[in-house]
Amino acid sequence: MNLDWLDVHWEDPDGGTIVLHGVLPTVVLPNGMRPRLNWHGLGIMGSSEEIEVWAEEEKSEAKDSGINLDSAILNGGLDGLYLEMLAYGVEGLQVGKFPDPEPRRLHKAAVNHDRPVFFAEPDMDDEDWAEFLGKEAKAMTRPFKLARIIFTSRRWRKGIKKMRKHVVEQPSREPDGLQAASALAATWWKLNRENSEEELNHAKDSRFASRLRGALASLRAEHGNEAVLLVPIQQAWRSSMLTALESLPDAESSSHDAPSDEEEE
Repeated sequence: MNLDWLDVHWEDPDGGTIVLHGVLPTVVLPNGMRPRLNWHGLGIMGSSEEIEVWAEEEKSEAKDSGINLDSAILNGGLDGLYLEMLAYGVEGLQVGKFPDPEPRRLHKAAVNHDRPVFFAEPDMDDEDWAEFLGKEAKAMTRPFKLARIIFTSRRWRKGIKKMRKHVVEQPSREPDGLQAASALAATWWKLNRENSEEELNHAKDSRFASRLRGALASLRAEHGNEAVLLVPIQQAWRSSMLTALESLPDAESSSHDAPSDEEEE
């Protein structure tokens, strides 16, 4: 598992580059760790519905700051464990923020600068994707998987202990809390993946990679081989996504958002 702090640049053999920019869910990255490169389009590791969710979370936060974090912690499960340990155990960082701060910030920047936004996850009207989600849900609700939920806290403790060997020291002059946040986020991601099946995880990565390649192909039409697609992605997810990209799945046209004047950075 790659938990270093450098962005991963994958060069598509057909031309252009996909930049996997590692982020930590609900964590505001320090200014010095934000992308410093020219990019032409943004890839969101979610569906087009993500934008509506972000907008609703912003409205909720405006009315009652912290309500999304409190609700998520109370709901329990892996999400609750991650957020609780993040909020009460990590110092020197802004954490537990909703909507997810780094993807949302980059999305607003893309809109403000008239850069296209692509979504790696298909929408629910995609029949193949709906079928895949059904298989994933079935896998997660098998008796053995449900039994593991009872021992979530124990799995979490073991996961954190194992994850320590993968943690990479934060860049010079950046907060020490980044190491702890990285370990927590990676543990959360790994245990969530284990709740499904490896075959389904690979299939999901492959579909997302296919749509990211499709997004890059769209950018190439205007920017040629210099096209750059920036993808904010969970830090621990980069390794498997890079593997999926390197397998060269056929490029698939991904859903695309046109810029809106209503967005503000």
